[in-house]
Amino acid sequence: MGIEFNLENFKANFVGGARSYLFMFAPDFPTNVGTIPADDKTKYLVRATNVPESTTEEILVNWQGADYKLAGKQTFTDWTITFNVDDGADVRVAYEEWIKEIHNVDKIHKYGLPTEYEKTQKLWMLNYDGSEHILDIELVDAWPKSVSAITLDYSAMDVAQFDVTFGYLYHRITNSSSSSSE
Repeated sequence: MGIEFNLENFKANFVGGARSYLFMFAPDFPTNVGTIPADDKTKYLVRATNVPESTTEEILVNWQGADYKLAGKQTFTDWTITFNVDDGADVRVAYEEWIKEIHNVDKIHKYGLPTEYEKTQKLWMLNYDGSEHILDIELVDAWPKSVSAITLDYSAMDVAQFDVTFGYLYHRITNSSSSSSE
């Protein structure tokens, strides 16, 4: 007996789908960072990002001449987000100040504790009309590892942009509808 495919059932069960342009990120800066742009301004300057990746390493165990694969340590890749540069470059300056506070060369004797510079960052994928979160992504104890260069080019007409790459301990990804029922 073969598997029967019904096109009408397929169409009825696949309605829409998540759109890659429906997401929101509102950065959370540490309190010791000097000039923090207003959240409303910062979240509208986000240009692009991704849902961070995690991988589970493979461990090979040899038993009686055969290799058996087992799951090993889970690792989390760095996370990068792209911002448009606003008129005053406030967002860029805020990230530069955050990095400076992690290892402040002006105050070399003062090393910040991780709790002073790590902040959990949240990213949300939104449903089709933008009214609900369909995925909540939480990057636990994140800090900016790098702030990329801003390319300046007389022949370009685009808004200038830069990337911020975050390191973090781990991330949690939850489906908003299932977490709200708990």
